[in-house]
Amino acid sequence: MSEREHYIELHRQLHKQSNLHFAGKSVRNYITQIDSLIVEHRCKTILDYGCGKAQFWPDHWQGKIQGYDPAYEKFSVEPAPADLVVCCDVMEHIPESEIKNILSNINQLANNWTFFVIDTKRAKKKFLDNSNCHVTVQTPAWWQDKLDQFCPRHTVHYQLPK
Repeated sequence: MSEREHYIELHRQLHKQSNLHFAGKSVRNYITQIDSLIVEHRCKTILDYGCGKAQFWPDHWQGKIQGYDPAYEKFSVEPAPADLVVCCDVMEHIPESEIKNILSNINQLANNWTFFVIDTKRAKKKFLDNSNCHVTVQTPAWWQDKLDQFCPRHTVHYQLPK
């Protein structure tokens, strides 16, 4: 099993354990900002990359949004490209060895723009093996370098340690 597959399996286990795990609630804090990007970049379609259970999409996105999350069966099918790719609280769950590949994939899927929310601290949540759910914890400068290299058309919001 590859490192990527290992972490997908750890996420699958938490999805199955509770409806509360990875419900997709972090997107709700950024709906206004995402709506502004939709207008600014003339986006007709949205992809929520790493959407979890996607329980918090606003009604006005229905019909133009698709979800992708390889650890949740309902959204595990490879996504189609979209005008805007939204990726909220996902990148810190990706092993560092896969960051380049995931960002390159997101960039290929984004016709117009990307929006990221990246947490820069350890998670409170643990996997069933007791390891931390945030496997790549880096500074905003580190993330900015990766985004500029592999996904240059982006807006990013960092969640910083308190």
